[in-house]
Amino acid sequence: METKSIEQLEKNIWKNPSEFPTNLVEKCYQYRKISIAELTNEQIRLLISQQIGTEYLIGVALEKLERNILTEGDFYEGDLLVAVSGLPTEFWTEKQTEFWTFKNLIEQNAELIKTELGEKKFDQIKNRIKNGT
Repeated sequence: METKSIEQLEKNIWKNPSEFPTNLVEKCYQYRKISIAELTNEQIRLLISQQIGTEYLIGVALEKLERNILTEGDFYEGDLLVAVSGLPTEFWTEKQTEFWTFKNLIEQNAELIKTELGEKKFDQIKNRIKNGT
C-alpha cells in the first residue's frame, strides 16, 4: 500500500487546474501524487491537517509518533502530533484501533509533551482525544 499514492488508493484523480487558487491547494494536489512511502513528515502533516487521505496516512503518522512523539514537519517540534490530534471525532469513531494507539501514545508521552509543547497545548491535545470517542 505504501508504494501507492493517495490518488491511486482513492482512485480519484483531481483535474489539473490551469491555475491553483492558493499555494496550499497546489501542494495538496502535488502531494496526493507521491507514493505514501516517499512523503516527508511535512507532507504527511499537511495532508492530515487538510483531512486528505487520512485513512491511508494514519498508520504511517502513528509509526512516526511512536518513534518520536514530537516528530516535526516544517513548523515546530510536535506539529505532526497536533495535526493528528485535530482529526474529527467521526474519523476516530471509524478507526478505533488507531484511536486507542494514539491515545496510549499521548498518555505514555504526557510529560515530554508538557515539557516541550507546554501545558496549554498538552491540555488541548488531551481534550481533543477525550472527545474522540
